[in-house]
Amino acid sequence: MKGLREFEIPFIGLKLGIHKFNYDIDGKFFSHFEDSLVQDCKVHVRLEFEKRETFFTLNFFIDGSVKTECDRCLEPFNKEIFGDYTCYIKLTEDPSKISDEDEVIYIGRDETIIDVSQLIYEYINLCLPMQKLGCEKPGEEPQCNKEVLKHIANANAVASEKKQDEVDPRWAALKNLKK
Repeated sequence: MKGLREFEIPFIGLKLGIHKFNYDIDGKFFSHFEDSLVQDCKVHVRLEFEKRETFFTLNFFIDGSVKTECDRCLEPFNKEIFGDYTCYIKLTEDPSKISDEDEVIYIGRDETIIDVSQLIYEYINLCLPMQKLGCEKPGEEPQCNKEVLKHIANANAVASEKKQDEVDPRWAALKNLKK
């Protein structure tokens, strides 16, 4: 990807052992990914790259915050995220004959660099919870936008009334069977 050269690791020149890399990720990073859910963030990624003869172990340690919206009231808030992920990279003669697994990536022995930008992108997205409720604090009442909650409650009440008044035509035919 153009503009993300700092995430390319030239492993061919590294000695065997553990090498550490640090990345500070912000919104500019995510602008390189089409349809990214993350637009703004302040995330620190620490990468421990262990080089061995025939494979590499990449340990990612992610910590920071991502600006997102509350799923209930759509108010923006900063969601604290953290996560630890491990990826293995194996060297092979012909990587096209081997399919990638979840945590194992196969690359050719003739490769000289590893681009970790896609891995960082995916791992930060994995740190985000499925349901983002930023207005809730443990032991406290939700601090969601009161206007939005009123509209949601009104819409739910109207929908509930309509549902009670409507008779499902599939069941209406069954009422005639009693006679």
